[in-house]
Amino acid sequence: MVDPISDISSFEQRLNHPSFTQPENKQIKVWRYMDLGKFIWLLNEKKLFMPRLDKLSDQFEGSLTAKDVDGIKNYANQNHVKTNYDKIINMYRQFRDSTYVCCWHANEHESEAMWRLYCGNEAGIAIQTTYSNLANLIKSEHEIYIGLVKYIDYEKDNLPSANSFTTVMHKRLSFQHENEVRLASYRPSVKNELCPEGISVAIDLPTIIEQIYIHPFAPEYYYEVIKALLNKFEPNLASKIIWSRLKEHPYI
Repeated sequence: MVDPISDISSFEQRLNHPSFTQPENKQIKVWRYMDLGKFIWLLNEKKLFMPRLDKLSDQFEGSLTAKDVDGIKNYANQNHVKTNYDKIINMYRQFRDSTYVCCWHANEHESEAMWRLYCGNEAGIAIQTTYSNLANLIKSEHEIYIGLVKYIDYEKDNLPSANSFTTVMHKRLSFQHENEVRLASYRPSVKNELCPEGISVAIDLPTIIEQIYIHPFAPEYYYEVIKALLNKFEPNLASKIIWSRLKEHPYI
């Protein structure tokens, strides 16, 4: 059965939630690749944006696997309780439509694929921090969880548990290249009002951000653009700008 968010408030309990796998190396680097518009919003608002799960491009976000759905159907048929099937499915859908996420890429090195996917051919930046820094960000945010996304075959596999957060923390194998770290928060609607399309979390940028990488294929002036933006919005970050290492020349 669905087990919506439980009454967990302490930081350690949230890290130990069974749906949120923690990395062995808490200091692993995590990256967020973004275009210039999103970076300016981040600098101006000093917040992380968390879109609603159903607003992401992958339609399988927050869904059950084929075998999970079949299992629920079989249970309903054997017990002649179709209304229970509808109720369970609707609970999962409601959870998806009331859950917010912020997605990061875990990798000790830059990813050329992530640059292409999220920044296009020559514009954008990547902010780099560590898993530990992200986790510390949510210490006082009692409704936000953090963990590693797991990748499974949605045609052949079952989800490991019926907990609703398990659907949020699993994706199809086709997305394995994302190696995703995900912040997630369940915020149900009040009095049947439509949930907002996104929420935001206050962030101390100089504390969280370790480096700001500039797109490897950006024109030379782009560095000065980013530097000017930082001097205007967050001067303490100006010393953390670096060109992508993918821009380096070969040794021979």
